[in-house]
Amino acid sequence: MKNSYRTLLLASVMSLPILVSQAANAGTMTDSDIAKMSMLDKFQAQLYFKSHSFDFPEIFSLYHPGPYWILKKKSDFKLTDEQLKQEKELKLGMAKNTIQDEAALKQAYATYTADSAKSDPSSAQIKSDIEAIGKAQTSLATEMVDYHLQSFELLTPEQRKTYHDLVTERTK
Repeated sequence: MKNSYRTLLLASVMSLPILVSQAANAGTMTDSDIAKMSMLDKFQAQLYFKSHSFDFPEIFSLYHPGPYWILKKKSDFKLTDEQLKQEKELKLGMAKNTIQDEAALKQAYATYTADSAKSDPSSAQIKSDIEAIGKAQTSLATEMVDYHLQSFELLTPEQRKTYHDLVTERTK
């Protein structure tokens, strides 16, 4: 367990410059840019999301998995070509918006850090910076809710029954 943690920590540090550059360009990222991200970059983004999303994966997503999960289980759902296309679009849109929200949160932390390091910081500015962090984190956490619910809405009544059965199995 310790070795896994150390490996993860080392990988995190080594890929930091890449993640910073991606965060800086998040507002202009395309679906192609996301598809070209390395597995390590994607893993880093997922870890950051997990630690800054009010436990979204363990709470909401556990009971309402989204397009990634539905695509992973596409044979169980017997998705049509149109459903596959729409689920993939939701998955990519969700990834792009999550990266943008992560970049905004990182920028809010950077602003707070810089303002806090001033020799005579303004109380109002520091409070504003903290509120900006809260708003950015809330945005990051709530972004995925709509994608997960839209993903479910694409399913037929029969597919929704399958969905609920699979979710029940996974939450036992």
